Amino acid sequence: MNLKHGSLESIILNSLWELEKCGIYKNSVKDVFEYINQSDSTKRAYTTIKTVMDRLYEKEILLRIKQGKKFYYRTAYSSNDIITTSLKKIATQYCGGDMSRLASIAANISSMQSSIKV
Repeated sequence: MNLKHGSLESIILNSLWELEKCGIYKNSVKDVFEYINQSDSTKRAYTTIKTVMDRLYEKEILLRIKQGKKFYYRTAYSSNDIITTSLKKIATQYCGGDMSRLASIAANISSMQSSIKV
């Protein structure tokens, strides 16, 4: 699983996870395009969404099914799967593989943020 992806890839993945939470597991580029453009202030071009979804498919992060002339997509991994894999990579790279050290750092960050009053 290649987890290096840009911000639009993250927006698309989050959109698909939201749609899947609603029980919609088969989404066309048009479905994702409309979802993103109704929920995001930055409007994206259909062709841009299609290109990025195809790249996510090539990275094996999305599954693709062809029905007739149309492709439908769904995520290959849950958000928890991707978060877990990413955290393991961070722990390996920066904490010598020690997940409890990473958890401690995350807890410190969380407590610092909750103590900041705006």
